[in-house]
Amino acid sequence: MTGVLAAGFWYVLQRHNKILSIRQQIILGGDREPALLAHLLHAGMQVAIVGAGASVGKEGAPREVGALLAGRLSKGFSLTLKERKVLVACGAGAGLAAVYQVPFASSLFVFETLGLAYSWQNFLLVLASTYLATWVAQPIVGQDAIYHLSAVSWSVSGFLQAILIASLVTPLALGFRFLAKQAGHKRRKNGTILWTLPLAFLVLGSLAVFFPIFMGNGQVLAQALLSSQPIPYLPLTLAVKGLLVYLLLRNGAYGGTLTPSFALGIGSGYLVTLLLTVVGIHLDPALGMLLGATVFLGTTLQAPLTAIALSLGFTGQDWSLTIPLVLAAGMSYVIRKRWEKKQ
Repeated sequence: MTGVLAAGFWYVLQRHNKILSIRQQIILGGDREPALLAHLLHAGMQVAIVGAGASVGKEGAPREVGALLAGRLSKGFSLTLKERKVLVACGAGAGLAAVYQVPFASSLFVFETLGLAYSWQNFLLVLASTYLATWVAQPIVGQDAIYHLSAVSWSVSGFLQAILIASLVTPLALGFRFLAKQAGHKRRKNGTILWTLPLAFLVLGSLAVFFPIFMGNGQVLAQALLSSQPIPYLPLTLAVKGLLVYLLLRNGAYGGTLTPSFALGIGSGYLVTLLLTVVGIHLDPALGMLLGATVFLGTTLQAPLTAIALSLGFTGQDWSLTIPLVLAAGMSYVIRKRWEKKQ
């Protein structure tokens, strides 16, 4: 039923309106106003399908709404085009910060992922937007970390773990990023969405009857691993989860890849740490999961600093863990750049 409703909604919506991404809204800077109601409904549907079990992220919705409202407000204040572009980016960061209570990570996201120019003025505006949005939303969403994980410590062995996980998880993240990018470029928008998207949801629903862990944006999967709950056939589970994200996005659904990437990174980091025990290398699984999440997010978002801040913010960890995460993110960045040069 969710697939049928979502397919009909996006088919009708896109016949009469052009859905603008956040980057497109920043380029326009509110100069050409996106259809307000259409974009609000579009964001609402993303949240709705994730609530119904779709294997995509819902984090795109608050970013899009934040950017949309910022564009409207900035034009209403008769600001220059350059100033409007900055405020649209601030709005996107504020939306992410408000929902996930990660203001610093959201600030980095604006610069690394959305491409806002680095300057003291922009930095202060973005920080003010994200921290204010976090404070305003706290009474509603709370201030607890999204994922529950006991305090993680690290030792010298963490450097070895960071190097190994960066080396082994980065190729997996590159594969997922390629699939997600292809899905976005080739997303169905014509009449074929009316049967392909319901079929994709049928595949998801059929799997979820026996394996409920595939439902949702990956938060259940990530939390299960962080809580040391056993996941049968973990390598297969991670592969299927990634393919389900691709299947839905390719066949017409909209949604984010941030939270699915976090879950896949948690799983990949845990899996690598587990496999190392076979060759006699015993390392901390909790640190391995955080390293995996950092590497996976840094690769898919192409934003290593944001990935570090999100991994710490999502799990409520102390910033003392930054050192091994920086090593993992840095090595992953080098691997990604070398791979991109060969393409």
